[in-house]
Amino acid sequence: MDASTPAGAHADAADPSPVVSLPPTASAPAPATELILRPRQASDDDDIRRILRTTLQLGQPLGVDAGDLAGYESLCLDWYLERGQVIVAVEAGRVRGYLLACLDQPAYERWARRRAVRWGAAAVGEIAIGRRRADARRFVWLRIRDGLTAWRHAPRAVLPAHAHFNLDGDVRGAGTGHRLAAAMDELVDRAGLPGWYGELNVPAGVALTAIERAGARVVYRQSNRTLSWLSGVPVERATIARLLDDRTGVLRR
Repeated sequence: MDASTPAGAHADAADPSPVVSLPPTASAPAPATELILRPRQASDDDDIRRILRTTLQLGQPLGVDAGDLAGYESLCLDWYLERGQVIVAVEAGRVRGYLLACLDQPAYERWARRRAVRWGAAAVGEIAIGRRRADARRFVWLRIRDGLTAWRHAPRAVLPAHAHFNLDGDVRGAGTGHRLAAAMDELVDRAGLPGWYGELNVPAGVALTAIERAGARVVYRQSNRTLSWLSGVPVERATIARLLDDRTGVLRR
């Protein structure tokens, strides 16, 4: 479930949204070797950044030159790596996926507000002096527009925790997403919180009945201008809320 502002942290023009994809309720095929879930170690960070970079465009690498991707990666990842809780999915000693968990929404919002403004100001400054190519300029402006739209219209403080999930493309659909979602349920339950939320990018108009059968609900949808441009088809970003009391028993760690 994928890279990184949830509703409730939408006060940032650059919009570092945690994107979550709750897995479908149908049983997924078992991988040849089941991935091991464990807490993140510092040595995992390079793989976490690699997975983010290679899945930014609906599970694929960006098809354009977005300019300073290192700064954008930091915007999407640094809070979780420095202050959040991270669980990784490991196959043969290599990180193939991750769960970024935030259990302190107010602290995240304060951090994200400052960092997003800093990223946006730096990017706009580089555009002003001609240091960004045409694709990179458009990427920045569309991200800022998406963030401003969410800040103006998205619901605030959906739930006090949020999650960001991501997997390498070749290990998706093998049940690991189910297990990462169940791991997030456990973290939230131990913290005494009622539930969590995240965001999912989907083709415009697509029904999310499988998500709802898993015990989540769609609370907001808006056009994702950035991904619509990159993918060439209309894409929406849906905010998904999951109350622990609504769990259906589908997800198992």
